[in-house]
Amino acid sequence: MANARSLVAKANNTNVGSLILMALVFGSCVANGEYLGGRRGLAANSGNPTVFDITKFGAVADGSTNTFKAFLNAWIQVCASPAPATLLIPKGKFLAGPVIFAGPCKSKVTVEVQGTVLATTSGFATPEWILFERVDNLVLTGPGTFHGQGEKVWAADGCGKKLKCNLPPTSLKFRNMQNLEVNGISSVNAKAFHMFLVKTVGVNIHNIKIIAPDTSPNTDGIHLSNADNVAIVDSTIATGDDCVSVGRGSNNVTVERVICGPGHGLSVGSLGKYPNEEDVSGILVKNCTMKGTDNGLRIKTWGGSDPSKAANIHFEDIIMESVKNPIIIDQNYGSRGGDSKVAISDVLFKNIRGTTITKDVVQIECSKSVPCQGVNVVDVNLNFVGKASEKSSSGGALGSLCDNAKVIFGGKISFPICPK
Repeated sequence: MANARSLVAKANNTNVGSLILMALVFGSCVANGEYLGGRRGLAANSGNPTVFDITKFGAVADGSTNTFKAFLNAWIQVCASPAPATLLIPKGKFLAGPVIFAGPCKSKVTVEVQGTVLATTSGFATPEWILFERVDNLVLTGPGTFHGQGEKVWAADGCGKKLKCNLPPTSLKFRNMQNLEVNGISSVNAKAFHMFLVKTVGVNIHNIKIIAPDTSPNTDGIHLSNADNVAIVDSTIATGDDCVSVGRGSNNVTVERVICGPGHGLSVGSLGKYPNEEDVSGILVKNCTMKGTDNGLRIKTWGGSDPSKAANIHFEDIIMESVKNPIIIDQNYGSRGGDSKVAISDVLFKNIRGTTITKDVVQIECSKSVPCQGVNVVDVNLNFVGKASEKSSSGGALGSLCDNAKVIFGGKISFPICPK
């Protein structure tokens, strides 16, 4: 451990201390059963030795002392425990970051957040604030809060829709994991994405709150990439970007009983931004409420993309309140140009009701190279509550726009449909 301790001393004088400590955590520290202070970890409660309280490892609840080493010291004990163990973040405000919790762990792990974890505002050498990686059977539970302090960096974020851009760090990223449950927590003012699932299988997210101002840039609530068998239910998401965005290679995703707004809506995509993207299929958005969002139910793909597929995407039983662009397929998303080669098929918009501030209720703009197939719009009843001076694409009170797609309208429709 002599080399480990010398690196810790060096970490105290650098902005990449957590990266150095990460190497220690998954090298000599775990092998020796020690934590970074050179002593055995202490349990939070002598009657329950599988609970590890970060304050027993030096964490200070003053909201200003960076306690990332205490987090990692406790994590070593939790991850090495042969019995199910809990990392406890008690009540109070703890400044920490960036932090990487990596496995595999010896048993099931629970991270219980009772207090507030505050992100540092600088010193990020990696694209995330808190990363969980290769930790199967993880439970992250509340009722505590992760506060990204994004309000202190948003003014410098000029990414927008740029093809190449280094986003500020994601608040919570989960990578290469199976059987993940997230419940009861809140995420506030992330610098960019609040949650990012990548290469995960079997995820249950429920009863969470995600909050950021509607003007905050790129603050997607939950973004998925190569994520399979995911359920996002019974949650409230209010952000400056997509409430949920289902990205490349994601399959069998359910979003149900989610209140979305403000934000940019519930989206599949954007797709086709990167070379050789994997297909997307089996997406169900059901029984959700959208409040004042800039877009409603959306599928978006980049122009000039490589070939891929997005299929079996259903939006059902949705309530909308003063929503802009309620139903939209946009295959000209981004600024790259050229035809999108993402083939969209088997899409259903059904039982959508409420109010809109856009007179083009349906905007289906598909690719000339691969026109959309099997798009169905059924039982849509949306009343216009926007400015009377606005015109639809057809010049009427309300209308629909359909390009490069044969859209089948059925049931009760409250607006003129696209001509056949």
